Amino acid sequence: MKKTFLLLSISLLTFLSCANENAATAALPEISKPEAVQKFNLAIKKVAMEKEPASERPKTSAELSDYKKDMLIPAAKDLIASTGVTYSEIEKRTENDREKILKWAVEVYGEYNKQINQNYKSAN
Repeated sequence: MKKTFLLLSISLLTFLSCANENAATAALPEISKPEAVQKFNLAIKKVAMEKEPASERPKTSAELSDYKKDMLIPAAKDLIASTGVTYSEIEKRTENDREKILKWAVEVYGEYNKQINQNYKSAN
């Protein structure tokens, strides 16, 4: 459980730092990103900037609070659904477990960024 939180947190931080770096050097404008990717990216940024209530703070900084997970879930489901998976299939495959949904969404987001980077490298 803690490993999942740690992996998700590290992945989110990595994507945030790369997103800031790529924003300055990206050849493709932000507008060309699919809407689901934009929504998930904005949700990640919002979670990173959001101050959570003291009662919701996790015990370690490596895990996300339930409050922040709830903020990410709608965008995460939309991102997964943008790959052609139905919402009912998402619920079935993840058993509506927020951590599984977020892990799956981070994988989809990572694949999208990997594809963009490959396209950028091949264009240059």
